[in-house]
Amino acid sequence: MTESLQFLLALALAALGPVAALRYLQPILLPVLRAQCDEGGQGAEFWMRSAYVLAVCGTLLLTLSFGEYRGELLHTLERSLWLVAAGTFATVAFIARQVWAPVRESRTLRRLEAERAARARPAAATTGA
Repeated sequence: MTESLQFLLALALAALGPVAALRYLQPILLPVLRAQCDEGGQGAEFWMRSAYVLAVCGTLLLTLSFGEYRGELLHTLERSLWLVAAGTFATVAFIARQVWAPVRESRTLRRLEAERAARARPAAATTGA
């Protein structure tokens, strides 16, 4: 296989790998993002599209910077898949961390509010008696 075809194959893998990962996450990620966004969750689409752009650009940058396209096809595929996996892993870890922080915060606030309400109920019952 020529070097130019190996290069194109590596770029195709770099573009398709993160898209596949984000497509897998999208059905669960969009509802979580909508719940965290104000104004009916309209910002969720922006964040989802931003994730796609970041993921694809990140893996393309890795592939362009560290890819090897000269030599055997198997070596090119191995190197490309490694870079795509590393880039996709880093992107998904970043997204998960950024999405989970507000989720954890809102869960903590709800728990604290429930605890305050539970403490207020017995106090109101004893003062009313």
